[in-house]
Amino acid sequence: MKSPTPHYRTLIRSLNKAKLITGGINMLGCQTDLQHLKLQSYILLCHAALEQYVEDLGLDAALKSREIFSSTGILTKTLVALISSKLVNELSEKSKSKISSELVSNIDEFSKEAFNRYRSVVQSNNGITDRDQDKILMPIGVDPLSVDVVLRSNLNSFGQKRGDVAHKFKVKRNDTLTSVQTDLATIKESIVAYDEAVCMALRMRMR
Repeated sequence: MKSPTPHYRTLIRSLNKAKLITGGINMLGCQTDLQHLKLQSYILLCHAALEQYVEDLGLDAALKSREIFSSTGILTKTLVALISSKLVNELSEKSKSKISSELVSNIDEFSKEAFNRYRSVVQSNNGITDRDQDKILMPIGVDPLSVDVVLRSNLNSFGQKRGDVAHKFKVKRNDTLTSVQTDLATIKESIVAYDEAVCMALRMRMR
């Protein structure tokens, strides 16, 4: 994988396309119920695009780490992190010695099980809050806090904004199109850091 990834380019296209719904919204404050509803729809659409980006990027990296090992025998940082996340998840179910023997005897099969578990985690994900970012990125070798703490915080804030819109029906809200677009512009500019970090982890060989 090389940054900017197809997933990043798709994200940018999706965010730009979502702007189509903002036509007729007053930039400084919604003046009608329709404007309020269109702005909330814009928030939901952009959140969906951001969530899909993080999920697709993580799944693609996890899958590629298995493909690299299967074809070359190379253990990448991504695959080691993926397997480690499975180990941590199973410590309460199996003894450490049993897990170690299973891992040593068949890394390929173990990585397959780790990938399947990770895919399940990604498929059940529903957001871009701090917790969501961590559970998707850390198992593939990327710590959001180390990559860009401000980006992590901005995504979390936007995720909370979406949660408020999605779970509480209220026509009129305090958000303005200007504030939402400012938040999104900041995220669009910085989220490539996740793209680069995931690609770097996938290139790192573990000796």
